Amino acid sequence: MQLHKIAPALLVLAIALSWPRFSSIFRGETQAAVATAPLTMIASAVSLSALGLAFAGNGPWLGMLIAALGLLLGWTMRTPAPPFAISLSALSLAAYLQFGPPTLF
Repeated sequence: MQLHKIAPALLVLAIALSWPRFSSIFRGETQAAVATAPLTMIASAVSLSALGLAFAGNGPWLGMLIAALGLLLGWTMRTPAPPFAISLSALSLAAYLQFGPPTLF
């Protein structure tokens, strides 16, 4: 099995698991301690990196599909992810960097 064919699924997983925690900083009812927590900062970095890599390595159409699926799955969770989910998200992003298509940067 070729691993570069499942690489977009790793990006979808990275976006989906980190998006609820990242998007919580934009809601008014989020406590300041949660918004400035190191776990939220890691989730933000993973989420934004995965969104950027979705478009950089896969082209615009597949990038939109990856981003849409990740955001849709992340939106269904609706609660900030626990630390295990954020670490799994970071591992998914690291696996994508290892097995995904090469990018120009």
